[in-house]
Amino acid sequence: MDCRKLEITLVSANNLPNVRSFGQMKVFAKVSIEGESKTSKKTPADMVGETNPRWNFPIEYRISDSAVQKSGISLSIKLFCRSTFADKYVGEVNIPIKSLFDKGIKADKILSYRVDGTSNGRLNILYSFGEKFLVRNDSNLDWKSALEVGFLVLLGGVILLLEDDDDDDAPALPSSSNVHIVDGDDEDDIFYDARDMNSSTC
Repeated sequence: MDCRKLEITLVSANNLPNVRSFGQMKVFAKVSIEGESKTSKKTPADMVGETNPRWNFPIEYRISDSAVQKSGISLSIKLFCRSTFADKYVGEVNIPIKSLFDKGIKADKILSYRVDGTSNGRLNILYSFGEKFLVRNDSNLDWKSALEVGFLVLLGGVILLLEDDDDDDAPALPSSSNVHIVDGDDEDDIFYDARDMNSSTC
């Protein structure tokens, strides 16, 4: 199966509303795929920019070419203001992954998106897709071996192979599950495959 690494750099945001009644705005961004919590990653909070935060923070995912070409798979980028008691929602941007790939394999300039939930807030990003690499498929792994690799989540027809951070909470996998292994995996990598879960081919 052909796969790529997708890197999204959260550069900055501008003209965000001040959601605090007092105190300083300290904004961070939380990124996920389709809002799935297991795919969530976040930037540090910007401590000085307030309504114009700047992060220059890269976030990386592993994604299959089939997922890149599938409409309806989006990056969800939600902005929050850090607070002592409860983080406050600022707004969000949802970007179809296919729309990025259709623009080119790499952004040659910063892309600016309107922040939903705000009057005129903007989110500025860069992105790049890596070269293709091959993932081998092994449908004969037993349940224990599957958990050593990660676990499967079916989300809107997309298969996500996630690194397992907590074995106690991991769902059981039948021995017939198609688990994809990447030789030399990094521990923090998350892999996405948009093929049908019942398919036996890559």
